[in-house]
Order: sequence, then structure tokens, then C-alpha cells
Amino acid sequence: MNVVNIQKSTARPYHHGALAEAMVDQALADVRASGAEHLSLRGVAQAVGVSPSAAYNHFADKEALLQAVGACGVAALDERMARVLAAHPGDDAQSAIDRLQGLGRAYMTFALEEPHLFRLVFGPTCQKQMQEAEWSGPYLKLNAALDELDALGLLRPGVRPGLDATIWAATHGAASLMIDGGLPPEASDALIDSIERLILNEE
Repeated sequence: MNVVNIQKSTARPYHHGALAEAMVDQALADVRASGAEHLSLRGVAQAVGVSPSAAYNHFADKEALLQAVGACGVAALDERMARVLAAHPGDDAQSAIDRLQGLGRAYMTFALEEPHLFRLVFGPTCQKQMQEAEWSGPYLKLNAALDELDALGLLRPGVRPGLDATIWAATHGAASLMIDGGLPPEASDALIDSIERLILNEE
């Protein structure tokens, strides 16, 4: 009985909706610190000061909570990419090239600075969510940058179809190798330069 009384007295009085937000914030911090594989719903509930049953009212299981954290990761990546676009607002050729380069650097910097979050966002837990509109911001920004280059006549003839998938795969692969130690971080500039040489019309 004393244990029950202690638990009740230390529980935090969250109002509707605030508990879910608090849990996502805590889970995001935990994932950033040690990775999604070490997260537990009970552990998050304990950290925010509520019972596991209260936590399950908002998230059916660990996967559901991790998907909510993954949404935060996509938003963080999208924000980085949006800042790149805002930093190069011109409609000239060099600005269009700078936007593409910047998007690639933003992607790889995100992976290097947020490796656990990067793995969660692009891992199997969030695979289905990656097809949803609210998760598509980074991909749409890449597509738009390539379309701008194509409209300005800066891409090699016939290279545009499928180029978005090719560049995404190359950039993602390089980022994954970097955070796993297979490539040094400074390889990002070499990759971006190589992509530029391959796709840009030098005439």
C-alpha cells in the first residue's frame, strides 16, 4: 500500500495530449543518446513519471512511439534542407547549383550529427511512414532542385529521369558508410563534386 501511495504522489499530472508530447520528447532524447534499439516504452513512461498503463493509452507499443520519434527526425532533416534553400534564393545557374550541393551536405551532416536518429528514420521501423506525404519534404526538395537545374539547361541531356533516386541512393549510401566508419566525414565533399561532374552539362 505504501508503494502505491508513493507512485501516486510522484506521478506527474499531465493534461490531455501533453503526456504524448512528453513521451515523444523523452524518447527522442533517448534515441539520440543511445539508439532506438535500447528504447523501451516502460522506460520512457518511468522517465516522464507516469505508469506504463498511462503510456499505453497514447502509444500501442514501442514501434508506435518510435514512429512518432521518426517523424521528428524527418522534420529536423527537412528544416535543415529548408535553411539551405533559403540561403540560396537566386534564380541564376550558380544559385541552383549551390542549392543542390547544399541539400547534399545538409543530408550528410544530419547523418553525421544525428546518427541514431538517421538510422531510425530510414530503417525498417519507419519504412511505411516514408511513403506518407508529411514525410516527403526532403525528397520533394531534392526533386525540385533537380527540376530547376533541368529547366535552366544545366543537366546533361536525358539524365533527369530517375536522377532523384540515383542521387538519393548515392548520398544515403555515403552517409551510412560515414556513420559506420567506412568512409571519413570529409568524403562528403568529394561525393558532391563527383555527382556534379557526372550530371551537369559542361557545354
